[in-house]
Amino acid sequence: MIQGIYLAAMGMTPLMDKQDQIANNLANVKTTGFKQSGAFIKTFQKYLSNDKQEPFVNIEMKTDEIYIDYSPGSMIKTDAPLDLYIQGNGFFTVMTPDGIKYTRNGNMTIDKDGYLTTAEGYKVLGKEGFIKINLKENYPVVVSETGEIFQNNMSIGSLKITDFEKPYNLKREGNCLFMPKSPEVKQGDSVSFVVKQGYLESSNVNIIKNMVEMISAYRNFEANQKALAAQDDTLDKAVNQLGRIQ
Repeated sequence: MIQGIYLAAMGMTPLMDKQDQIANNLANVKTTGFKQSGAFIKTFQKYLSNDKQEPFVNIEMKTDEIYIDYSPGSMIKTDAPLDLYIQGNGFFTVMTPDGIKYTRNGNMTIDKDGYLTTAEGYKVLGKEGFIKINLKENYPVVVSETGEIFQNNMSIGSLKITDFEKPYNLKREGNCLFMPKSPEVKQGDSVSFVVKQGYLESSNVNIIKNMVEMISAYRNFEANQKALAAQDDTLDKAVNQLGRIQ
């Protein structure tokens, strides 16, 4: 009976994690370059690993991993010269106060000193350092499909598009930024990409799928709540009524 309460409570824990991920996905439906995530639970494998079927052994149901779906979002045409979309593999490389990080958000701008930056103000890295735009002359900025940037028909730098060994072993850092989970993660310049100027990458969140999963998680959570309440009620009767002398 106590085990039943334990199992019902344990069943609610990963569902809360799943709801958190779904809520975060839906909150970022319109965030440029956002990648949806989910919770992965290997409960059945844990159950099978308990050969003797001992109570409370390997039956702790908790989230094993929060995974990120790196599938590309759709290409949105903006015609803005500093909006960039990576078609293929790779991430824009940016310098933050906490070091180098990576993003698929190509919503770029120019700071007061003429450097190409993200919307948050992080400088964008080129293959030879930061990329500086000439603000004194009103020359348009042109970005080629290889990521090379031109102004007045002269090359002023080339975007550093970084890619990692697959499957990606990255972690979120906020503002659609990613970084490797460990120094051992292999990385290098991407070789299979095309940069599209005047386009942005939308979020890859599937609204319908996430809504269905949210409803399913809520109903499962509710079922576990009812099971826990039933076990608690049965335990209460066993303790307070069965031993009562009439």
